[in-house]
Amino acid sequence: MCTRFGSSIGFVYALGLLLTPQATCHSHSHSHTTARIGQCPLHIPAELQSQTSLGCPHLVDGDIAHQPIDWSPWTHAPECVHARKSPGTKYCVFTNSRHGNGGVSIVTTPEIAADSIEILNDSGDSHMKSVANNSAGAAFEVVDIPGKGKGVVATRRIKRAEAILADWASLVVHLDFPTSVKRAQGYHHLHRAVDQLSDPDRVLELAHSSTFSNDIVEDVLRTNAFSYPLGGESHMALYPEVSRVNHACRPNAFIRFTPASLAVSVVVSRDIEPGEEITITYVPLGKTREERQEALLKWGFSCTCDLCTASKAEVAASDYRRTKIQKMRQEVMKAVEAWDGTKAVKLTLEVLELMRDEDLAPLYASQYEIIARLYWKAKDRKTGTKYAQMSIDTLVDQGYLESSPQTLPRMLESFDG
Repeated sequence: MCTRFGSSIGFVYALGLLLTPQATCHSHSHSHTTARIGQCPLHIPAELQSQTSLGCPHLVDGDIAHQPIDWSPWTHAPECVHARKSPGTKYCVFTNSRHGNGGVSIVTTPEIAADSIEILNDSGDSHMKSVANNSAGAAFEVVDIPGKGKGVVATRRIKRAEAILADWASLVVHLDFPTSVKRAQGYHHLHRAVDQLSDPDRVLELAHSSTFSNDIVEDVLRTNAFSYPLGGESHMALYPEVSRVNHACRPNAFIRFTPASLAVSVVVSRDIEPGEEITITYVPLGKTREERQEALLKWGFSCTCDLCTASKAEVAASDYRRTKIQKMRQEVMKAVEAWDGTKAVKLTLEVLELMRDEDLAPLYASQYEIIARLYWKAKDRKTGTKYAQMSIDTLVDQGYLESSPQTLPRMLESFDG
């Protein structure tokens, strides 16, 4: 199943953030890692004290859950099905109908559900407060857009780095689930997952345009879901409000994710004027026109954004620069492997200039980070720190990070890891 996905900048993981300006597609086939239940913590953080009555996470499935106390904090008894080719693997529907906005249902293994139970403690404040505290009023409205169905259009001037929308996942499904169970069983469990939400229409009323689906929930997932890591394994996550935002190959907004949270927010990457459509990208930034169009066929449409409908000469020039960026980034890796730091830095700076020509602003910070790491490894701490700060400043300026005095030390510490 092809789903939207954000690939993050490497060091951001060390900062405790997963921030994603772009998208990619994953197939059903991927390496399977065994989830395990985390050790019960001896010291529960103060902000989680209200949940300590839940005790240490324990496995819950349809065989051992007989009364509400058995399946708490889930609000419904889990219903499970065995995988066809691996009878020892179960997939269950875990629902908390009070979480987030309208509840969440997670279709995954009992092991992953137990290992990830603390995700229900997250309040989503880092996303919700940035939107709720905005005194400028509503920034957009959902309208009909010719040739696109529904879309999101600005109702006022929106400043760069402003968060305009926050949302919670309503449905999270293990990426292996659809191909691991019989089709009828899969549809039954997907229907149960949606029906147990406090507001099933948030899912059922979304657009569904996949030509590969035979069921409405499967179709909605294929059309709208993002890839989401849970318990160390790939899942699909559906954010109903975010799903209204259409694609553009040169988008003016991005989705901000954080780990251990089912909440996300949409942040604009440049100033937007009233009446302008707000867009994100469904495919990785930096691809050529042909690569983008081929990837977008999985969503059943051909892109007609300004970049894709430019003149032949403009498209050819753009594709040339993007192809050169891809090749030069590979050359950077080869130079690093050959311990040729001088060449690696020179190539990385050239890549940065090409990215500026292509207005690939969300990728600038990663290039600064690469340069910072190269100088840091070469023991030039002063220059390495300079480029590390430039990377952070870029992320703050674009709205990916909030300014914090701890960010630079944590980033530099990650260089030694």
